[in-house]
Amino acid sequence: MEPSYQEDRPPRRRSTCLWGCLGLVLIVVVGLGGIVGYSAWFLHKTFVTDTRLQTIMAVVNRDSRVEAVLGRDIVFTKVESHTFAKNKKTGAGKTASYTLRLIGTGGEGVLKVDLDLSHGKTKVILMVLTGSDGHPHTLVGKEPESPLQQTF
Repeated sequence: MEPSYQEDRPPRRRSTCLWGCLGLVLIVVVGLGGIVGYSAWFLHKTFVTDTRLQTIMAVVNRDSRVEAVLGRDIVFTKVESHTFAKNKKTGAGKTASYTLRLIGTGGEGVLKVDLDLSHGKTKVILMVLTGSDGHPHTLVGKEPESPLQQTF
């Protein structure tokens, strides 16, 4: 009988579970990053191509009072609120209200805008800019009533 020689094999690495878990975590992180990145790009493109926001910014860029408060190179950095409703005065058509955060070379401020969207056209009804000093500047429309003068 011949002696049998068995080669000792090196022990198998037992890190397959570790690499599997790390791979799964990497896939989830890349997937979530892709979803967040695409959502941010989509929202940015939506706001850049929104005709109502372009109308608002055209009025803002033509008004010398806005330049006096915010300086030059004015851009909106955030849309804080955005609502649609029926026109309360006429009962027909639709209105939209925006609250935008603006920034320019001379400061920043908040712009509140009411739009009339009836008949497929965008018309600015009211536009009030509040600068960093807290003083409101009515750019378009009638100054809003003081809360003390309103009747309910």
